[in-house]
Amino acid sequence: MILKLLLTFLLSLSLHAQDLFPGESLSSPRETMTYFLKTMKAYKTGQAGAIDLAAKTFDLSHIDQAVRKDIGRLSARRLINTLDRLEYIHVENIPNIKTGEKWIYRQQEVVLDDQSKMAEISITFDKELKKWKFSKTTVDTIDLYSKFLENKKVVDGVTELRDFKTRFKEKMPTWMGEKSFILLNGQWLGIFIIILLGLIFERIIRIYIGGLAVKILLSKAVNLDEKAKKKLTRPMGVVIFAGAWTLGVRVLELQDSLLSILLRFGYIVLTVGCVVTAHHIVDVVALYFQEVARKSANKFDDILVPLLRKTAKTFVIAIGVVAIGNSLTLDMKSILTGLGIGGFAFALAAKDTIGNLFGSLTVLLDRPFRIGDWILIDGKIEGMVEEVGLRSTRIRTFYDSLITVPNGQLTNVHIDNYGQRTYRRFSTKLGLQYDTPPEKIEAFCEAVRQIILAHKWTRKDYFHVYFNGMGSSSLEILVYVFWKVPDWSKELSEKHRLLMDILRVGKEIGVQFAFPTQTLHVFNEEKYTYDSLEAEQTHKVAQEKAEAIIANQLVMSEHRSGKDSGISKKDHFSL
Repeated sequence: MILKLLLTFLLSLSLHAQDLFPGESLSSPRETMTYFLKTMKAYKTGQAGAIDLAAKTFDLSHIDQAVRKDIGRLSARRLINTLDRLEYIHVENIPNIKTGEKWIYRQQEVVLDDQSKMAEISITFDKELKKWKFSKTTVDTIDLYSKFLENKKVVDGVTELRDFKTRFKEKMPTWMGEKSFILLNGQWLGIFIIILLGLIFERIIRIYIGGLAVKILLSKAVNLDEKAKKKLTRPMGVVIFAGAWTLGVRVLELQDSLLSILLRFGYIVLTVGCVVTAHHIVDVVALYFQEVARKSANKFDDILVPLLRKTAKTFVIAIGVVAIGNSLTLDMKSILTGLGIGGFAFALAAKDTIGNLFGSLTVLLDRPFRIGDWILIDGKIEGMVEEVGLRSTRIRTFYDSLITVPNGQLTNVHIDNYGQRTYRRFSTKLGLQYDTPPEKIEAFCEAVRQIILAHKWTRKDYFHVYFNGMGSSSLEILVYVFWKVPDWSKELSEKHRLLMDILRVGKEIGVQFAFPTQTLHVFNEEKYTYDSLEAEQTHKVAQEKAEAIIANQLVMSEHRSGKDSGISKKDHFSL
């Protein structure tokens, strides 16, 4: 809440400063100096946003873009401190020329650390922008000029810039202002404090976020192991440390070149940390949705979640490459423009990849199969669907090899999805010996029907058990049945149980299952003839036997597939 109020206050100050100075013309050296003095006077009186307006009066085109804003603010502070100690400026004495190249306000040789250097305050004309700005030389040397005059009092009639940094430096012991190996002692101490605080914040945030992530996921019945937790929190810690570093080094008033290097390093680490963090966050979110998909009855999301995870990761990497390129000061606009120009050639070269991407969309929209389905692709590739990616689908065959099929091919082939079957068919022929009595054949068929009706997973409204043929070595009983089971393993289990029950009931009834045999009959070729009377009697006997059998059939007249005949198992076994 306090942070929100502070940001609102700073924003209001910035907007108020912009209202006071709505636009800078900078059309002459006089107007540039006037605008700078007015904005810095507003900054001295507490309008924090005014220093950003003052920074616009500097030519910062040679400064690293990552630190351009910071260098602009530092240059504005240094220049006003220098001007306030040189003289009270009368702007009417500054030329009001509209064109030109350079106007030098002050040029002086300064001595620092026993070294003599030339410092300059000048304003140059930018021909492209048609504006006068404090020159690059001013930006590069104003730090020397400011340090050279820092012990000199401000001139009469000028309000001294006394902000937080000024008051803090006045209270520091003198030894912190002494130089030791490139930097001041106070700056070395500040770097040490920044590193220490960054490590402390990094550890606190990692522990807090890691514990919070585990707690949230556990509440959703998702277990995040220690390895996954570290993969998530480590890049977050890098982001926190890099953020603390980039914020901290700004207040140390380092040399522009050194500040540029340190800030650029911080931006690169911060960007890489953000990209890696986003990459791992995608994994954690996908882990949650995978658990949701696993519990849902709809198997479509089993394909959708991995596909969206890979798409999100690809998007994160693409954005990350652009962000990292910007942090490395690469001209990503030109690079992307070049990619756009060569996009047509790239599309031709990558037509197969693009086809596979559209194939992924087809699989996603048409849903010809789901993860775990048993499929047969174009009559050649058979197995279980293991993974559906952006480019290809992976099939685990029944001999445990892994076949990768490009998704582009799936749009033009026949896919036989066994996994989408409501029922799983089983058809077989049971061979009985030829000497099996018809009564036992009928009893055996009815007993098998009753077994099918009694089994839990069989389809009760449609099945067939009939004496269906007379083979070369057996009497063939057709068993045609369907199961409603979730997978192939359950189908095998139920098939095993059915066949075992059939063997048991066959043993109870007393039928013998046949196996291929051959019998050799020796035929005596003695000539035998029927007289007409004997032939007539044989025909009559055959007709009477057939009429008797028809009148007393063993087979019931009604169709018994899927219907209870009303005869109990005990009655059939007693036949």
